[in-house]
Amino acid sequence: MKTLDKIVSKVEELIAVVGLSAMTVITLVAVFFRYVLQSPIIWSEEAARYLMVWSTMLGISIATRQKAHLGIDIFVSMAPKKLQRALEIFSTLMMIVMFVFLTIISIVFIQSAIRTGNVSPMLRIPFYIIYLALPLGFGLSAVRSIQDLVDVIKGVDNKEEVLI
Repeated sequence: MKTLDKIVSKVEELIAVVGLSAMTVITLVAVFFRYVLQSPIIWSEEAARYLMVWSTMLGISIATRQKAHLGIDIFVSMAPKKLQRALEIFSTLMMIVMFVFLTIISIVFIQSAIRTGNVSPMLRIPFYIIYLALPLGFGLSAVRSIQDLVDVIKGVDNKEEVLI
């Protein structure tokens, strides 16, 4: 199971890094073409936006895996020691509920996009492909939160080292 988790983690990170890198390159090239060559690349803004969406949605899962969502940790660490574990379990359960809810809602959203058959204006990509980032990111975040809940219940501290 740990091997599968490592593979999924590497794929998440690879897609996010490639997406952000491609977005950066596309944006820089577009700026060069627009202002230096006076010949804008008409699809660049749309491509950069969709790459940012995919990278951000996978970034949510990566941040969940690394326990880098700050808000709840501050309140848990301020609580008395005896209450901290219960608060951590409660906050992790709330995150699971939220991510599952968002996954379900995003699947409904994709079904609607499939029914309408709309495509992006410049790239002509079906919108449901772009929107697939939503249930993927939220679903992976739910799985990461469930893994975290199991670790909290077992009393294991698996907080990954975050390199910034």
